[in-house]
Amino acid sequence: MDTTEDFSPYRADGKLYGFVCVVTGAAQPVGQAIVRELAAHGAASIYACDKPNAANSFSKLAEDVGKEYPNSKVIPFPFNVAREDETLVLIDEVLNNFGRLDVWVCSSGLLGPPSIEATTPNDLQKCFEAHSMAPFFALKYAPAAMAKLTEKGSYPNAAPKSQKYGSIIVISSVASIQGGCWGPCYTLASHAALGVVKAGVATLKGTGVRINCISPGQIDVGVDLEGFDMRGMTSQFPPASLQRPEVQKTTIGLERAGTTQEVARVAGFLASGFSSYVTGANMIVDGGASFPKMPASVPSYSSSNVADVEATCQKYGLSKEEFLELRKGSVAAKATAYCPYSQFRVGATILSADGTYISGANVENAAYPVGTCAERVAFGKAVTEGHKKFRAVAVATDIAPPASPCGMCRQFIREFCDLHIPILMFDKNDDYVVLQLEELLPLSFGPEALPPVQRAM
Repeated sequence: MDTTEDFSPYRADGKLYGFVCVVTGAAQPVGQAIVRELAAHGAASIYACDKPNAANSFSKLAEDVGKEYPNSKVIPFPFNVAREDETLVLIDEVLNNFGRLDVWVCSSGLLGPPSIEATTPNDLQKCFEAHSMAPFFALKYAPAAMAKLTEKGSYPNAAPKSQKYGSIIVISSVASIQGGCWGPCYTLASHAALGVVKAGVATLKGTGVRINCISPGQIDVGVDLEGFDMRGMTSQFPPASLQRPEVQKTTIGLERAGTTQEVARVAGFLASGFSSYVTGANMIVDGGASFPKMPASVPSYSSSNVADVEATCQKYGLSKEEFLELRKGSVAAKATAYCPYSQFRVGATILSADGTYISGANVENAAYPVGTCAERVAFGKAVTEGHKKFRAVAVATDIAPPASPCGMCRQFIREFCDLHIPILMFDKNDDYVVLQLEELLPLSFGPEALPPVQRAM
């Protein structure tokens, strides 16, 4: 893609030096952040477009960016994204003034009402116009303008355009891949926006123009619930304060809401030659919140912390002496492990219902599948010695955080233990995690699921 110096992302004067850009939805926080990002990387001119009544936001944005990046010109442009004629007028304006168009960012989405009961057909139509009509017009009309080649102009940050180049960027939402993020309008319209991107890949073949989607998750757009338009007809994203910080910590991989600047950085990447082989993509910017089946973090405790040990003992019906013996026995059992192949020592100690402690360690074999884990060694010893009921299991390893029993061992333990039995997992630093068997093996299969054995008379 980078066949000329004009479009090299490694230019010392900025990866977007000389670019002429259009950003719709520029009165919204994400749109404003994108305008700043494009200017920060050398764009010559940025048309900041939004509804005519947003003129005050435009003038302040143009003034602020002009002070920070004086060679990048921000041009406020009143614009209705759902009007085909206004799209054509905007393109003519860009070409008449600069002779080129390189980047078109559609950031004009609307939330819509939060429930289907509150949603009217007109609401849905407006959301579709904002999310998908704007990208559709960009897809239909911008590529011809992006194909225009020019000599170097006489304006600041000017550069020649000697090859076809263009990037269309659609700002959607994680509602483009899943429901339940807000209301039905949001999900329907966000899917439609992504649909324009997917359709655009084939449409743009041979043009040198790429089209991609950015789907942000929970983004802090600088507003809270007080005064927020709950009908969602003036906002692009819900306020991050809908989720308390403690909820964000359990549902988002990075444990916080994102920022508008973090969305804008992805837009800067997609605008530049750094993404020259990326088209039709949906860039999920949600801190890992949509990662499948993300578990809540499991708390860790210290064996040397008296309060931790007392709380564990009280919760799981153990005495302090029993806890310490389980830890001591499992750590000591590691020394008996036979593990010449993995060098991964595991020790296990079981506390039986009658107060007996039985320990075991992993025993490996040159035929790898024949080896036996520490937990199964310990349970095998216990059962053959007559123990059938158990109160606790401890496992110790030489790593941190601690390792848990493998899937086969969890099923083996399930054969002989109640689902509420605690399993203590100690690491090399004597810190530990404790979970009940049902937490390690949910929806488990046990002996009670089998029909009664019919014994011969």
